[in-house]
Amino acid sequence: MGLNIEVTWDAPITVGLLEQFILQAKAAGATSDTTLEEITHDQDPQITLGWRVPVTGAAGPPREVAMPHRLMWNIHSMLEQIGSGEGDVRALQAEISDLDLELWEALMKHVGQ
Repeated sequence: MGLNIEVTWDAPITVGLLEQFILQAKAAGATSDTTLEEITHDQDPQITLGWRVPVTGAAGPPREVAMPHRLMWNIHSMLEQIGSGEGDVRALQAEISDLDLELWEALMKHVGQ
């Protein structure tokens, strides 16, 4: 199973979303010469649904990596807010997106090691 960085057109595409996609792709080993793969519809390959960049260097057995204490605390806090909010996360979407990006960047520091 390979990892991929993906962006799809299932919601309005913003500059911020594209920026996040590019930052994640670069953290995963993409360069300015990396070719984007198209994500296409299963029944009609002529319909492009998004882009994909395969993560390089992520092969091998899973291993434990150190997570910064601050990031662990933020994840714990976010899960606690979600758990106590009856599952409604709409008010937390910006925080969740920021936390997701931070977690991804921390993870990508260990790809290929």
